[in-house]
Amino acid sequence: MRRSTTAEAIVRSLAAEDGRALRSDGQRNRDLVVDAALEIFAEDGMMGTVEKIAERAGVSRTTVYRSFPTRQALQIAVATSQFAQIHRIALDAQAGSDGRGSGLVDFVFGAFEYNQANRLYLELFGGRPTAEMRDVHVASRLTIAELTDESRAAGVVRAEVTDDDVALFVGGLSVRLATDRATTQDDWRRSARFALIGLGVPDRLLPPHRIPRAHLDPAATDA
Repeated sequence: MRRSTTAEAIVRSLAAEDGRALRSDGQRNRDLVVDAALEIFAEDGMMGTVEKIAERAGVSRTTVYRSFPTRQALQIAVATSQFAQIHRIALDAQAGSDGRGSGLVDFVFGAFEYNQANRLYLELFGGRPTAEMRDVHVASRLTIAELTDESRAAGVVRAEVTDDDVALFVGGLSVRLATDRATTQDDWRRSARFALIGLGVPDRLLPPHRIPRAHLDPAATDA
């Protein structure tokens, strides 16, 4: 009886290990498919084929459908991943902030640069998150709110500016730019600049493309 029990325990242990391996492989394949889909959608538009996505990911069509039974499920996964990247841009801007409002400025330019290269979620959802994206979107907005508070306290933006205003300027302009494939990198950078002007960042602090952090230092500006 003891040997039988021991054998069953071993079998259960091996099965658990196999299950963990399968889950790990499944997550890895899912990530490969999402990354490949983003590339294919960027190249061919939202109607990029599953065949191309599977080939780019190095998996079978069956593997793609196992993770994403419908095209919409795949599109939402890609868009959710992009929302997470926007949050990462906000977190990086916050980590690099000098405490004088530079974080929000870096975020705005970073968001426009990212949105230019990755327009899918803007096209699909007009900047509005689905239920699947909600948690990522809420976390992102909290970080953007903290950046806005810092910038407002430093006097870099107008006193009445809120994170909703930042989202409106960044999201609204990005959606508009995303609908026109003829827009250039310079168009996106100019729009980032105009968004910051609209939020109250003084024009004298804004170079044509990007704001060097030192320009946000009044002492450096006055010198």
